[in-house]
Amino acid sequence: MKMFNKIWGLGIMMLIMAFASPNKSYAQGYVTDQEFYDGLEPYGTWVDDPDYGNVWVPDVDEGFQPYATRGHWAMTSYGNTWVSDYEWGWAPFHYGRWRFDNYYGWVWIPGYEWAPAWVAWRQGGGYYGWAPLSPGININVSFGNYNIPDNYWVCAPQAYITSPNIYNYYVPYNRRVTIINRTTYINNTYVYNNRRYYSGPRANDVERITGRPVRIYNINNSGRPERTGIRDNSVNIYRPNVRRADNARPARVIDGAAYQRENPNQRIADRSAGISRGNADRLARVARSEKPDNNVVRVNENRPESRASRRNEQIRNRANDNNNSGDAVMGNVNRRDQQLGGRESNDDNNNRGQRPQRDGDVRSSDRSQRDVQRQQRDQQADQSRQQQQEQMRQQRDAQRQQRDQQADQSRQQQQEQMRQQREAQRQQRDQQADQSRQQQQEQMRQQREAQRQQRDQQADQQRQQQQEQMRQQRDQQRQQQEEQRRQQADQQRQQQQEQMRQQRDQQRQQQEEQRRQQADQQRQQQQEQARQQADQQRQQQQEQMRQQRDQQRQQQQEQRQQQRDEQRSSRGGGRPGRN
Repeated sequence: MKMFNKIWGLGIMMLIMAFASPNKSYAQGYVTDQEFYDGLEPYGTWVDDPDYGNVWVPDVDEGFQPYATRGHWAMTSYGNTWVSDYEWGWAPFHYGRWRFDNYYGWVWIPGYEWAPAWVAWRQGGGYYGWAPLSPGININVSFGNYNIPDNYWVCAPQAYITSPNIYNYYVPYNRRVTIINRTTYINNTYVYNNRRYYSGPRANDVERITGRPVRIYNINNSGRPERTGIRDNSVNIYRPNVRRADNARPARVIDGAAYQRENPNQRIADRSAGISRGNADRLARVARSEKPDNNVVRVNENRPESRASRRNEQIRNRANDNNNSGDAVMGNVNRRDQQLGGRESNDDNNNRGQRPQRDGDVRSSDRSQRDVQRQQRDQQADQSRQQQQEQMRQQRDAQRQQRDQQADQSRQQQQEQMRQQREAQRQQRDQQADQSRQQQQEQMRQQREAQRQQRDQQADQQRQQQQEQMRQQRDQQRQQQEEQRRQQADQQRQQQQEQMRQQRDQQRQQQEEQRRQQADQQRQQQQEQARQQADQQRQQQQEQMRQQRDQQRQQQQEQRQQQRDEQRSSRGGGRPGRN
C-alpha cells in the first residue's frame, strides 16, 4: 500500500510539472540553405548583390513593407511573433534580415537562426513602433551608434497591437517620424538556441495598456512550408534548423550590378515612389527567360537537391500532364504512318507474287512510281505531323494560358474568400470584443462601486483613526510644549548665568587688554619722545657745528682779508714815490 501511494504521488507530481512547464515546441529537422533558394524561387527573383551575395527580391504589390503587409502580431511563448499571410512567409520573416535597396527595393538576405521576428521595437505616446533589422546588426550592441532609417518603421496604436486587423490602424507615413521621435526603444529580449532577439512589449504591459487579457499562443511545428496560420490555441509555422551548404545556390540569379548598368532607368522601387510593378515584372521575365542573357543571368545547373526543388519538380510534372497527352496523340499518328507503310509493303509483295513476270524495265518503272508515291505520302505525313504538332503546341499554349487564367481566378477567388473570411472574422472579433468590452465595463463598474464602498469604509476608519491620532498628538504636543517651556526656562537661566560669567570674563580681559595697550602706548610715546629729542639734539648739534664751521670760515676769511690788506698796506708804505 505504501508503494502504491508513493507511485501515485510521483505520478501526480509529474502531471503537475508537465502542466506547469511552459508549452514550447522546438524546431523540427534539419535542412540546408538550398531550401531557401528553391522554396522562394516561384515567388520572387534572386539577385547577386556585391555586398551581401545572393539576396531575394519578392514579387509583391505596391506598398509592400516587411512586417507590415499581409500579416499581424500574435503573442506567443517566445514573445511577439509575426504571422504572415504569404505562402513564403515562413522564411523571410523568421530567418535572415531585410534592407531597402535604392534600386531593387526591399530585399531579403538569408540567415540561419530562427526568431519570431527580427525587428527592433519602440514605444511612447500611446504607440508601438517596429522596424526590420538590417544585416550586421548585433542584438547585444546598443542602438546608440545605429540609426534605423525612417522608412523602415511601422507605427500603430498600442491598443491594437494584437489585433489581426492591425493594418487598418497603421499610422500614415508622414506622421511616423514625429511619433518615432517621441518614443524610446524596448529592450526586452528572449534567448532561443543561444541566440538573442528582441521580443517586443510583454504581455502584462499590453494587458495593462489595453485593459483586456492577452491570449498567449503556443508554437506548433508544421511539417512543410506553408502559410503561417493560427488554429485553436497554436501558431502553426514551418521552422526547420538550417545548415549552411557550401554548394547551395539559386537555379538562376541576376547579376545585380550588371542588370542595373544595362537598365539604369528601370528602377524596381525607391523610397518616394514605392514599387514599380512593370519594372518588377520585367526583372522576373529576364530571370525566367527560356534563353537567358549570360551577361545578366547566371544559370546554376550543379546544385544540391532540396525538398523545395522536389516539390517544384512535382508541380512542373503536373503542369506537363496535358503535354504528355499530346505526345501520346503524336505517337498514334506515327504508328498509323508505320502501319500504312507496312500495308503498302505487303501489297507490293502480294502484287509481285500474283503479277506475271515482266521484264526489268517495267519493274524498274513501277518501283520508281512507288518510290515517288511513298515520298509524297511521307511528305504528306510530315506535313500532317507538323500541323498536328503545331496544333498541339497551340493547344498546350492555350491550355497553359487557360490554366494560368484559372489559377489567377482561383487565386483571386481565394484572396477574395480570405478577405471575406477575414472581414467576417474581424466583425465577429469586433462583436466579441464589444461584448467582452461591455462585460468588462460592467465588471469594472461593479468593481468601482465595490471599491468606492470599500474606500468609504476605509475613509471612515481612517477619519476616526486620524481624529484619535490628532487627540493623542495634541496631548503629546501639550506635554512636549510644557516640557519644552521648562527646558527653555532652565536653558535661559543657564544661558543668562553663562552670559554674565562670560561678560565678567570679557570685561576683565578687556580691562587687562586696555591696561596693556595703555602701557604699550605710553612706552611707544616715551620711545617716540626720546627718539624725537634725540633727533632734535642731533639736528641742534649738527646746526651748531654748521654755524661754528660757518663762523670759523668767516673768521678765517676775515683774517686772510686783513692779512692781505696789511701786506698791501705794508708794500705801499715802504716803496718810494717817483718824481
